[in-house]
Amino acid sequence: MKIKISKYLFEIYYILISILFFLVVRYTWFFRKLNEKIEIEYNFNLLKYTLISGFVFFTIRLYRRANLDLFSKNIIGIVLVVYFIPSSIFYSSTNAGPAIYLAHVVMFFTLFFAMKLRYDISLPILSKKQSLFMLVAITVIGVLPFLRYIQYINIKNLFLIDIYITRFKFRRLFDVYSSYSHSWFTRVIIPVIFVFALKYRLRLLAFFYILILLMLYLMGAVKSVLLGSLLVVLFYFLPPKKIMNYIVGGLISLAILAIVSIPFFDADNNMVAVIIFRRLMFIPSLLDYAYVDFFDDNYLYWSSSFLKGFIAYPYIETPARLIGDIYFDRPDMAANNGIISDGFANAGFIGSLLNIFFLSSFFSIVKNSNVDIRFFGIFFFFIYNIFTTTFSTVLVTHGGIILLLLTLFVLRNKKTSDYQ
Repeated sequence: MKIKISKYLFEIYYILISILFFLVVRYTWFFRKLNEKIEIEYNFNLLKYTLISGFVFFTIRLYRRANLDLFSKNIIGIVLVVYFIPSSIFYSSTNAGPAIYLAHVVMFFTLFFAMKLRYDISLPILSKKQSLFMLVAITVIGVLPFLRYIQYINIKNLFLIDIYITRFKFRRLFDVYSSYSHSWFTRVIIPVIFVFALKYRLRLLAFFYILILLMLYLMGAVKSVLLGSLLVVLFYFLPPKKIMNYIVGGLISLAILAIVSIPFFDADNNMVAVIIFRRLMFIPSLLDYAYVDFFDDNYLYWSSSFLKGFIAYPYIETPARLIGDIYFDRPDMAANNGIISDGFANAGFIGSLLNIFFLSSFFSIVKNSNVDIRFFGIFFFFIYNIFTTTFSTVLVTHGGIILLLLTLFVLRNKKTSDYQ
């Protein structure tokens, strides 16, 4: 009997990054450093790993058999691969309590079942012509104030040279409008227009917006601006039904490369393992426990974000810088983390549940808006931000609320798209 490897990509991925975690990632600097500050261990416990693995394989099977539209399946697949599976492996290795992992589990299954809900959204939708006119007008008018910064751009940033110098410079130059709108345009509005331009073959419009995007990138040198734009284009052209196979297959290839490299590099110099798997997948789980250790019974109640005008914030530094300083001895390090840590720091387990509820509601609305899956790259980038930045920052500063409004009034289709 022939076994199709493509049917078991998720299981293969789980096994490979488990090997990578136990042989490389747990020995890297961040993991060693946290172990010095709090008594957290990363040991291989056969019984615990076997039980967690059984639960993970059950979850993979549930996901694979779920009757979901392609958009929902791909969103949940990303969460499964980048967040749920790594957090399961991390928890199986630690002596920490189950509360944080339970929050991860609740998040995944709440999102999973939220994406199965079906309901009608009765709101007006702008036509293609109205949408393009509105978006172009907003961009042209909104970008005009940025022209005053042209004298400060550094062309070397296009080659990733001097990017941190430029970033620091523009952090000081930007006023309140520029700080907020820069992310709104680069992360949401311009990518949406660019996909419209590709979809309707508006070549001049696409070229024009590439120039605007490059100009805004040079005003701040934020690499994620370029990365996010590349992902938007990549996901536009990928076959919708093959998106998760390409993602998981690519990660499997990188994991194999990292494992093959083990005899030649120590843990901190195994660059594939460090850059891709440690930073993207396991650091969020690690930081969860640092946040829990520091903010347990010492909650912020959103005094560092949208309630700062009503509740006094008790520290000089931001929560991310506090964690960087206290647990990693790096005062200048911003140990940003995502939805679970953010919720717990603000209101404990209840705060995490609130974040999970709003996240699930957000994507449930997107799913029931029947968005053309060719816009998937924009939402992929949004998911990445959710797990590496505070939820309120993603919604306000990074344009999450704007993305939701565009979804409802511009991207929504009354009928299910052929690409769903």
